[in-house]
Amino acid sequence: MQNRSFLQRTAILAGLAMGIVALTGCGPASSAAAASSQAKAQTAKTVSISFWESHSSSNPPGIAIAHLLKAFNKTHPHIRVNLTITKASHKALGALAAGDAPVVAWISHYDGNFLAAHALISWNKYFGGFPAAERNAIFPSVWHNGEVNGQHYRIEANAKISELVYNKSILAKAGITAPPATWTQLAQDVAIIKQKVPGVIPLAWKDSSAHILPPFLSNGGRLFKPGTHQKQVDFLTPAAVKTFSYFRSLYQHKEMIFAHGSAIAADFGAGKIAIADGTSAGYFLKLNAAHGAFPVGAILYPKGTTGHTANLVQGLGFVLMIDHTKSQYQAATKFLAWWFSPKVQAYWGTHSGYPPETRTALADISRSFLTKNPGVAVSAKTLASPYTIARPVPTAYKEVQSALDTAFYNAVTGRAPVQAALHTLQKQADAYLSGQSAL
Repeated sequence: MQNRSFLQRTAILAGLAMGIVALTGCGPASSAAAASSQAKAQTAKTVSISFWESHSSSNPPGIAIAHLLKAFNKTHPHIRVNLTITKASHKALGALAAGDAPVVAWISHYDGNFLAAHALISWNKYFGGFPAAERNAIFPSVWHNGEVNGQHYRIEANAKISELVYNKSILAKAGITAPPATWTQLAQDVAIIKQKVPGVIPLAWKDSSAHILPPFLSNGGRLFKPGTHQKQVDFLTPAAVKTFSYFRSLYQHKEMIFAHGSAIAADFGAGKIAIADGTSAGYFLKLNAAHGAFPVGAILYPKGTTGHTANLVQGLGFVLMIDHTKSQYQAATKFLAWWFSPKVQAYWGTHSGYPPETRTALADISRSFLTKNPGVAVSAKTLASPYTIARPVPTAYKEVQSALDTAFYNAVTGRAPVQAALHTLQKQADAYLSGQSAL
């Protein structure tokens, strides 16, 4: 009886509904129109995407991102990207556990912990919405950054490349007519600067792995020992000895100091540093700090014993967090494809301090801009180089890099002999890669 009553009520309601349709005078045609209208409304529904990234809204990258997001939302009425400025690399996993993870985040190259937690969706699943033209235009060193077994879990967003910035006035005062092209020439130039321009710091260096590994690689070094499946590093080599000894000599002769990026930028802007280590974004900081007091140049990292320069791509990258809808992932992929379109990348490369990440965008940037902003030109050239590689993805490599920073600092400053520092580094790094952790 209860089922019959339910069926009777359903029939009555259906009849009432049909009566209402009949009273409107629409009939079958009206039903089709209503269905069409409902379909259009569904199509027009806005898909919201939460996006976490860490650049302040007051610095060039943050300002550029805000401008670009405004443009995207305006030109894509059915997608809404909502920005939250926060350190997603540190907070996104916690947010996932709390059920509040973003759809898209910019996280650092230390994405191994996200992969280990199965927190990411591969972008490959949605490449149908990412035109091949945009994908193929991306520099290989950028495209393969964050790739694991052919799957793109993190796609580089703000490529950071190590380079040297120099005070043209100081080099001219020292009688140096051209910036150094090799590590040998760099050593010769800083010795000349120390002698002819007293009171000036010839060279300031950042003692971090991203600025240690490139000269090591240019001298023939390798990140991992061949055949060990990334379970052993390869620091007990002539390349490592040469690289560590090179910087140790500069430091011992008081031709180089170690410093952090902000301190280097401030002292460089004050005219206290002749040549400063940094990145393309750091170039803009140094340029702004100089306030036009002297001309500023930028060059590639010097060539090593291999006859070429070498570099690593670092920086933040786009990831898709799990537990969201297919429509959100598809919308996020449209945003990603838009981000890598030529005009957007050209804007990013001329306003953020970071280089454009595609060949097509680089071609869209005027020659006059690149001439006036050599830091961007140098980084773009480095991204295109076959000797520029991505930083390793495994979580353990973060610990390897920490051990590298310590060993390099100890060897260069004389706290330990070079060979002893390298033996300690090799032992610690191999332990980390085999599963032991210091964190």
